[in-house]
Amino acid sequence: MGSFKKILRNVLGLRTVPPDFVGYENLIAFMESRQLHRLDGDIVEIGAFMGGGTVRLARYAQKYEKVVYVIDIFNPSLDQTASRGGMTACEVYEAYLGGNQMLAVYQEATRGFDNIVTIIEDSMKVRFPEEQKFVFGFVDGCHEKAHVENDFHIIWPHLVSGGVIGCHDYKYEDWSEVTEAIEGLIEQHRDEIEEMHEIVGSYGITSILMVKK
Repeated sequence: MGSFKKILRNVLGLRTVPPDFVGYENLIAFMESRQLHRLDGDIVEIGAFMGGGTVRLARYAQKYEKVVYVIDIFNPSLDQTASRGGMTACEVYEAYLGGNQMLAVYQEATRGFDNIVTIIEDSMKVRFPEEQKFVFGFVDGCHEKAHVENDFHIIWPHLVSGGVIGCHDYKYEDWSEVTEAIEGLIEQHRDEIEEMHEIVGSYGITSILMVKK
């Protein structure tokens, strides 16, 4: 493990923070602009990958004494969603991991944060207690339609009024099931959504943010 840490530090030029594949700075800027920290509730992320986004969310949350809940099974082989080019999500993950274990990379990246609660489980099996409140939730887990729908519904009932839920890979042609799921969810919950914003992040990939009434 010692050599693995050294490689991460040398490659990333930071303590051990992996790259941000989403563009969390843009998401956090939106959260700041809406002053979500003034609302009562915490933050939840479904799909952490290597923890680059988790660390950024945790730093933001620390300033306002909030907790970041993270849900991920940390087994890339389970996401077999195929892109238009035939490559699966699993193959994409494994290419970036370069032979390293996903959970080990995540744990090293998030080491030292006391405001992260990591739930190592298939999101299909996760539900929060009724009293849990969230001011921000982000969905970037399994790219299958059923998982996207499930992950949205893990967060939405607990999202406070004025809170925001974001979904990554919106309108990204390689993961068409994600867009199909999101558009269906928008239609289903249209009367509960105050406004929507599309934010372009890393690699030109869009996240859609929905503000709850």
